[in-house]
Amino acid sequence: MVQSTSNPFSIRIRPPALPVPSWVPPAGFFADVPMENFPQDLMPPMYAALGDTSIMNQPFNRWTGSAFLADFSSLGAQVYYGGGHEPTSGHPNAQLSLICDFTSLKWTVANLPVQPNLASTFVNGLAPDSTPYTPHTYLGLQECPTAWGGGEKGSLVTFLLPGSTADHKIHLLDVSKPVMGYSRLAIDQFPDEPGKLRFNANSAGGNYPITVMDKKAQGWWLAVNGSVTYTLFVHRSGKVTQVPALGGNLVNGALVLWPARDLLIAVNGGYTTNGRTGFRTLFIRNVKTNAVTTSLTLGAVPSLGAGYDGVADTMHRADVMGLQWVDDLGCIVGLDQSVSPPVIVKLTPPGDDPANAPWTWSTMSVSHWDQDSTGQATLQTATNGIWSKFRWIPTLQAFVYGTRRDRKPQVIKI
Repeated sequence: MVQSTSNPFSIRIRPPALPVPSWVPPAGFFADVPMENFPQDLMPPMYAALGDTSIMNQPFNRWTGSAFLADFSSLGAQVYYGGGHEPTSGHPNAQLSLICDFTSLKWTVANLPVQPNLASTFVNGLAPDSTPYTPHTYLGLQECPTAWGGGEKGSLVTFLLPGSTADHKIHLLDVSKPVMGYSRLAIDQFPDEPGKLRFNANSAGGNYPITVMDKKAQGWWLAVNGSVTYTLFVHRSGKVTQVPALGGNLVNGALVLWPARDLLIAVNGGYTTNGRTGFRTLFIRNVKTNAVTTSLTLGAVPSLGAGYDGVADTMHRADVMGLQWVDDLGCIVGLDQSVSPPVIVKLTPPGDDPANAPWTWSTMSVSHWDQDSTGQATLQTATNGIWSKFRWIPTLQAFVYGTRRDRKPQVIKI
């Protein structure tokens, strides 16, 4: 169960959904989200007093992501979260959530600590005040709705502490709390290590979270980058189910869920050299029957860049594109910024047997909407990858992503 001080019996009635706002462009176009302020306007005084001017950029540029919280307002909000790589151990960790509210069109900050926690003061992922370290978040952010035990405006779920197996845990941020609001999901996987996750029988295993929300099953699927035994399903109650690892070693991979077909799909990444084909591989599990199939994709595989050896154009990165299944579009969608300008990426299923037949990669370009006369004329790119900053916003029927403290987010309609 979620460890929280909020009333578990309170019921929040969400107001009726609003129509799609007029600032969302037509299909094939992008525009600025007309926010009335900027993240840089919200620099917390306690961080400003320490002279760390990078704090408000960290949720965007430290290998970070976001999640859509439907309960935050009528149109919902996109919450950005991440940090790490402080310039010195004497700098504060960027402990805050940064909220883009699509109803008020204002940025707000929540989940500040009572006072700054310097990087040197964290032990096993926790500060002296028991708040968790804000790490690189990669693909490890999801929504915990109010109905699942989240806060009154929903909670942000964060998985693992990348770079360390010491904190393979799940934290929640109640975004209705300007200060604090942190809790931990009590999970039951191993009695000898309560609250801790493992991806191998005898050790934590793996690193860098790869996650997807499962609304039907009321929980989250969790994989990691590394050679592991299990993929995990974590129910909102904290009950953990182990299944054989989908893909085995999802280095540079992504995970999506097609709810109507009960298909959990791992999209592989990897090198193109020496006859390798792993970068074309999909691993597909039917979550009802547990049957697993594989398929090689068709078309030009996107997101090509230098491998870890530094050799250019040898490795495909599925993980950095923010891939997600979108019911309304009938395909997997992401944003590829390895090319300039960035392009929309689609991975489309076959019409007959999506668990066995090949899926197809394709790309599409979008244009700046002329009615967005003062907006950015080109698509933004993000420092250190898009990850899950690129999100489908169902109330807008479009994608939104932000990349910097001094730029407006952009909304893309396809």
